[in-house]
Amino acid sequence: MAKRYDQKTKDEVVAYVQQFNEENGRGGQTAAVNKWNLNPITVKSWLEKAGVATPGRGGKKKRPAGRVAKKTGTRARRTARAAKAPAAKAPAKKAAAPAAAAVGGTDDAVSQTLQRMISIQSQIFALQSEYDELKGQI
Repeated sequence: MAKRYDQKTKDEVVAYVQQFNEENGRGGQTAAVNKWNLNPITVKSWLEKAGVATPGRGGKKKRPAGRVAKKTGTRARRTARAAKAPAAKAPAKKAAAPAAAAVGGTDDAVSQTLQRMISIQSQIFALQSEYDELKGQI
């Protein structure tokens, strides 16, 4: 069963964390957890409610760019087909890149390189989608 802490205890823990962080730079939350045998999530919520900055990641990990949530069924197949379509066009752009860069100059070279990167990224996305679909079938 969950413990209920009175406001006095909460205020004492928050003040301790602030004082510890001022003296040592960081580590006040961990010190409070160890001193009072508290749950770190509880201490973090008290600090947030008190308006104290709580640096750190917190929450869920963010997905890398280009990754999509695992999908199943018809929607996944439709997404996979849509992702494969741009990948089929990529070789045509890749072949045109060196000729255009040689004629145009540095701005064109940068633009063509960016286009190649975009097409490669779409290929990677298609492969990741296909991988996720195959993994879901296992």
